[in-house]
Amino acid sequence: MPNMITLPRTATTRRDGLQLSAEWLSTTVVRISASGDIDASNTAELLDFVLRRGANCRSMILDLSGITFFATAGFSALRTIELRSSRASVSWTLVDGPAVSRVLSICDPERTLPRGV
Repeated sequence: MPNMITLPRTATTRRDGLQLSAEWLSTTVVRISASGDIDASNTAELLDFVLRRGANCRSMILDLSGITFFATAGFSALRTIELRSSRASVSWTLVDGPAVSRVLSICDPERTLPRGV
């Protein structure tokens, strides 16, 4: 019988208008999803969740398409994720929605963050 690796399939947290979840798609790929609002009051929670859940991956999908409000503090968190991912040789893709896209059009007009289609 082959050795089986059991992965934690999902992890979730919810705090004051922000819901975060992580799903391991394989042993090296994690999809982290967020819905609700991202502002200065919960950006640290977002960053902590992403960095902890993405710590052992080789590839990460950060799905923010469910975000309804995205403050510039969220953009700072994305820059930190970019820096940490680069240092750890983790490839990642950002899936944005209207609220995130609006802020990124101002803060990242050169599209330096790895956004999906």
